[in-house]
Amino acid sequence: MAYLIIDPCGKYPQQIMEFLARLDRGAVAVFTRPGRYLLWRDKWSKKLRHLVLDQYLATKSPNVRHLAAEIRHAWPNLDGVIPWDEEGVVLAAELSELLDLGWNSPEIIERCRDKGVMKSWLRQHGGVRVNASRVVTHAEDALSFQRQVGHWPIVVKPTAGSGSTDVYFAHGEGELLGACQTVMEGGLGDVLLEEFIGGRELCVNGIVDRRHDLLVTDVWSYERRPNQGRMVYYECTSVPTHDPVFSLLAQYSAQVVEALELRRAPIHMEVKVDDRGPCLIEVGARLSGGNLPVLASRLHGRSLIELVTCHWLSDLPLTGRDLDYARYDRLRAAVLSGIQEHTVRPIRKVHGVDEVRSLPSFAGFGILRPLGNTARLTVDLDTAAWEVYLVAGDEQQLVRDSQKVRHFLRYE
Repeated sequence: MAYLIIDPCGKYPQQIMEFLARLDRGAVAVFTRPGRYLLWRDKWSKKLRHLVLDQYLATKSPNVRHLAAEIRHAWPNLDGVIPWDEEGVVLAAELSELLDLGWNSPEIIERCRDKGVMKSWLRQHGGVRVNASRVVTHAEDALSFQRQVGHWPIVVKPTAGSGSTDVYFAHGEGELLGACQTVMEGGLGDVLLEEFIGGRELCVNGIVDRRHDLLVTDVWSYERRPNQGRMVYYECTSVPTHDPVFSLLAQYSAQVVEALELRRAPIHMEVKVDDRGPCLIEVGARLSGGNLPVLASRLHGRSLIELVTCHWLSDLPLTGRDLDYARYDRLRAAVLSGIQEHTVRPIRKVHGVDEVRSLPSFAGFGILRPLGNTARLTVDLDTAAWEVYLVAGDEQQLVRDSQKVRHFLRYE
């Protein structure tokens, strides 16, 4: 038995492939571009080559239809397709349609991939609150949108970006036009302007089953801090189900997913909650980054990555009995992101590693930059100085350990 997997480079696909190998299923790997293939060849193939039955580089084929014909000839009975990250979802949808694999259509995935298309679709079909937004191509269009909104700041972002890359908050016309130019030159899609929504910032993770029904697996509350003119991630903490915002977001997220017509996929949704209630920032048909699925798995006591893998490949029902919400509520988790206020090049010493490892709630490092490397000024998730995971049964323990991490950990 075989399945398609797009760009199997990373710890998430490693868990997916090892899980499916235990079920006697092998991978047919498809790489979206040469850079992803080189990452596979030089790093991940050393760990996962034995789990791969065949491999294809999409850019070697003249078009997707030709690629699908090659795959069908060699593998006529595939179980399905696994697009585990943002880069792979479009190709996965196209191959699924051509190979009759029963996943989401390219049109549905485009609604989740392109933020401009997403907001426009939801305004027309969703019946859920979304903020004002517009894709702009010239200065007057950008200024006209701001006048329509009537207040600052205006959020400037690319239509296809992720991880807060090239996201700006413009407080005046000069900043607005400068940010538009930066996004336009960044190559991550068109320039999207959005109305700024205040309030609490959260994310919702879940799994959508064959009937478009969403099971919210975990909710996280974000805290950002200013750094050199940018608002960057500082801390992300799990939200228990007895917090009223959990059920509020579960209901809102289910309405968004139903409107988008998504099925058999994980979702990662960014939401703001103000006095008017929830308002969508964006949603992706993918696993969350930052190892949140791994931490949520620890909270529930079972692998969410394995659970969503079953739904990628099968038309299965999904219920709350698949998870342990009582355990989820007994524990609290936090992701701490280090903010580098100035660039350190090269790193000569890393302070506090042993002290952090010894903390009672320490659950791992997500990012720890090695000696000789550079700790760049933090402007987004990719430039976080470090990332530390904490899990505890006592919320006060989590608070104390969070403070100690920030006291101990630094580069020079």
